[in-house]
Amino acid sequence: MANLTWKSMALKIDDNTGSLTTVTNWVNSASLEGAMETLEDTSLNDEEHSYLSGLAGATIPINGWVNTTTEGIFGPLVGNRTTATKTVEFYNGVKYYNGEVWVTEVSFSGDAGSLQTFSANCTFDGAVTRTSTSS
Repeated sequence: MANLTWKSMALKIDDNTGSLTTVTNWVNSASLEGAMETLEDTSLNDEEHSYLSGLAGATIPINGWVNTTTEGIFGPLVGNRTTATKTVEFYNGVKYYNGEVWVTEVSFSGDAGSLQTFSANCTFDGAVTRTSTSS
């Protein structure tokens, strides 16, 4: 099997109407980062450290270019508290990862002579669903 490139990736997120919208064409960097806490339960009588599995979670940090679609999704989240999560779908070329996320750390930036960019972190709230088909 051939190795996959960035061209295999895709990203969808709820737009301002709640519809799952493809933003792949305006994203220049995205990654799916999973983590699990480990809890040390070493006792005084142990000879080696021992651990238990703790809470698990995942985040999708993204960067891209600002246009009416991306500004409509991320702009309302700048400086405003929200009580609603967004649905996200991340495709790595093999599997789809879906779930509800809290969008945090939204940033817009730009320099003279460059395109305006945005960045955000999408932190999963609860389980991440991994499937073979798009939602």
